[in-house]
Amino acid sequence: MSNQFVAPFGVFGGVFGVVAVLGAFACSGSAPARSETAKATAAAVDAGAAHAAQGDASAPSAAPSLESKDSKAVARTLTKVSELRGLRSLRPVPGVKLGRNELVAAVRDKALREYPPDALRHEGQVLELLGFAPPGFDYVGAMMKLLEEQLAGFYEPKDGTMYLAADLHGPEAQATLAHELVHALQDQHWDLRSRSLYRPGHSDESTATSCLAEGDATSLMIDFLLQHQGQTALALPDTLLAELAESNANMAEIKNVPHILRTSLFAPYVEGIAFVNALRRKGGWAAVDRAWERIPTTTEQILHIDKWEAGEGPLAVDTPTAQRLGPGWSKVDDDEFGELAFALMYEEWMPVADARQVASGWGGDRSSTWAKGDEIAFAVHVRYDAAPASGKNTDQGSLSEQAVRKIATALKKAFGKPALSDANHICFDRRNTGPLLFARKGNDLVMLAGPAKASPTEWSATGTCATSKAWATEILK
Repeated sequence: MSNQFVAPFGVFGGVFGVVAVLGAFACSGSAPARSETAKATAAAVDAGAAHAAQGDASAPSAAPSLESKDSKAVARTLTKVSELRGLRSLRPVPGVKLGRNELVAAVRDKALREYPPDALRHEGQVLELLGFAPPGFDYVGAMMKLLEEQLAGFYEPKDGTMYLAADLHGPEAQATLAHELVHALQDQHWDLRSRSLYRPGHSDESTATSCLAEGDATSLMIDFLLQHQGQTALALPDTLLAELAESNANMAEIKNVPHILRTSLFAPYVEGIAFVNALRRKGGWAAVDRAWERIPTTTEQILHIDKWEAGEGPLAVDTPTAQRLGPGWSKVDDDEFGELAFALMYEEWMPVADARQVASGWGGDRSSTWAKGDEIAFAVHVRYDAAPASGKNTDQGSLSEQAVRKIATALKKAFGKPALSDANHICFDRRNTGPLLFARKGNDLVMLAGPAKASPTEWSATGTCATSKAWATEILK
């Protein structure tokens, strides 16, 4: 899969759009009390650069341009946003109002045009193989459902135009407009168009760019909404947006969409604003500008700002091979997960705090998807950082040892008795989707799902834990 797990599970990323999350700000013009965050709905967090992995969405035909009075309001808002952000506007930003269905359709058309159909199909199948979606899952349809409920507008780098939902009014419309105008300024100064192109095999790097873009736009948007109170986004708790996102992710209208797709949609905003606000506290908006000049290359750098400051890149890891699966298998995708994608995946099996701890030792990874007719198998090879010579938790073993223990405990709760369990392996022979195995050697950890045969109504296992253990030995050689 083109690692759609951050949107690694979401192909509608390269559009810089707006999703409902900060409505409490937009509706009240002030920061909501934390006890009220569960009530917060609607306003602006971008739907788009969630994965920043693909390119340009075409404007719908016959789209109505903004009325003259609206265009003047956009120009005034651009002046104010430019002033608050400290970035000079280099050219006007045209706007187009669309019905919500047209807005969503434009993003859908882009995804279907930019992504190979087989890539979309395999991404959905990997979700099913991991147990995160039911058999016959409509991957594109599920993302459409999310966008129908959440999308409020987007900025298109291809033509430098904002596309806004026609049914937005008042503070909600202002919040959306401010957010999108920040994307326009980013594009004018740092070329979002080239940075948003779909780049197979570079999902984590693209997600890191998305986090920077969304964190920048969301932080400024909050400044814009709080300016009359003399406050900025830095006055708010770092956990507030995460609480708002969690509330929105559990809205009744999208409850039937797989949980990991919902959390993946909001992740670039939640993690991005934490990164951007940390930069602002250290050096103001000038520090954010420096991040654009040296964009984070991994989500590890987004989650741990000291790693970005140190320029710590990913460790080199070979793409998993699959000779042990036997003849006839072909590799249909290879990619990178990244720390944030692993965290979101682990959150499906364990509490958030544990998931973040297990993912935090990430040093580098590569994944591969394999197909043989209707059979699918999936592998991820992650290399953990070496444990520090001294300090916290060194008596508990290496980071990879600590990770595999927590993973084993969580998976036993999720799947029951394992077919294979020792100090370095945990594997479950799932009846339909086949084996799910984690294996460790030194600082390396491998996750294998399948092989299993897909059908529109159910899966059937075509491998066992014995098969997967041999496969893991091949990868960890």
